[in-house]
Amino acid sequence: MHKTERDGVMTRLSQADRDHFRHLMQDVRTRATASRAGDIVCQMLASQGHTLSPALHTALEAVAARDAMGPRVGTYPPDFCLKRLGTEDRVRLSSFRRQRPVALVFGSYT
Repeated sequence: MHKTERDGVMTRLSQADRDHFRHLMQDVRTRATASRAGDIVCQMLASQGHTLSPALHTALEAVAARDAMGPRVGTYPPDFCLKRLGTEDRVRLSSFRRQRPVALVFGSYT
């Protein structure tokens, strides 16, 4: 599900469903110390999905779909090689494994 679709789902929620959604997401954040939010949302849908409004059910499914798209904790990203800024030297992402956190910043010149 794309962001625009998720945004549409959220805007169609009634005020009562928005309040209920916030309450459910607070519960997800509280329980998400070791699990992904999407996994907890799936568990919620399985246990109480039949009691939720269709719009709220769809909004929670959108959260689960969003989390299913991203990387999982503990998995390695795909390796790639980039040119160092201002030189012809190249560096591989995997060369930093187990050394220190890596931040990737992408931009463009205008």
